[in-house]
Amino acid sequence: MRTICGAALVVLMLFGAVLAQDKGERKVEKPETGSSDEGKSVEGEHADDEAEPGIQFLHNLEEAKKQAAESNKKLFIVFSTSWCGPCKLLKQKVWSSDVIAKRVDKDFVPVYLDGDKEAAAKKLFEVRAYPTIILAGSDCKLIAREVGTGGKLTPEAWSMWIDEKLGQTGKLDELLAAVEKNPKDAAALRGLADAYYNLGRKEEAAKIYGQAEEIVEEELIQIKLRKCEILMAKLKDDPTVREVLDEWIPKLLKKKDERVIEISFSFANIIARMADEKDPKRARQMMLDLKDAFPDSDRMIEFRCHAGMYAHQAGDNETALSEMKQIAEDYKDSDDKTTQIWVDRCNRFIKTVEGGGRYR
Repeated sequence: MRTICGAALVVLMLFGAVLAQDKGERKVEKPETGSSDEGKSVEGEHADDEAEPGIQFLHNLEEAKKQAAESNKKLFIVFSTSWCGPCKLLKQKVWSSDVIAKRVDKDFVPVYLDGDKEAAAKKLFEVRAYPTIILAGSDCKLIAREVGTGGKLTPEAWSMWIDEKLGQTGKLDELLAAVEKNPKDAAALRGLADAYYNLGRKEEAAKIYGQAEEIVEEELIQIKLRKCEILMAKLKDDPTVREVLDEWIPKLLKKKDERVIEISFSFANIIARMADEKDPKRARQMMLDLKDAFPDSDRMIEFRCHAGMYAHQAGDNETALSEMKQIAEDYKDSDDKTTQIWVDRCNRFIKTVEGGGRYR
């Protein structure tokens, strides 16, 4: 019996040694290079992202900037979060592919950042949604951005996206040069804005579109006002004139554009005196609007006198006389000849209206 127990003990010891040896060998065993299990232990320890197939992301922006500068590459930055579904989809279907890994490695140092943890980087790149994919210089100067997947869920599609955006940066330099050469060229501004838009740089695009819009609007104003000037020279209440000026006079007043002064005088004169359906109240309001828009204008006395006259034409003699008397008082000591001409006109108006007459 003792012999059997002894033999059994020997067997157990030998078996335990085999297990220990096997366990030790499996701890140090490494898969062949390129294996999807590289860096993983059999015991199920989690591998770092760098050991997985596909893009070998860094997770530190400063380190990525350093490497990009040293290798003369750009930055490929993915902003993600743990709760972002599309982010997980891209990670599974795109970033894990060697196809996109090779394309990214050619020109970029890739970095994967958690937007919930990387507040400074998020602010730097103005990230507001996830995923956000950024192409940038090693100095973090923005090249292009994409918010969301954009329907691109294959490595090939994202490789093409990279090629497209990098190709557009060369055109961007040309467009910037064209705008610098002629800042008033609306077509050049539009082209630059389109380029920014296509690169996902929407805020920059909006700013340039705004500049182009101002130039186009200015050209349109010139055309419209010149057309109205020609029509009003006929001293007729043309429907086209009303339509144009109903739209543009308020805009010009808001912009404090002094071109509105002459056009308002001409238009007010027509609708108050020459139109089939006269509208002196509106003519008066146009003068009051000029008063409000240009409080420091040298032509203030003209605004006030015309406003008083149009009040008279609208049948409000009390307001008309009150305003004209105030104008005569305010400017009675002026040495300016033009101002005195208007003061004399006010005094004649007062004399005529107080005498029961109608001033024309």
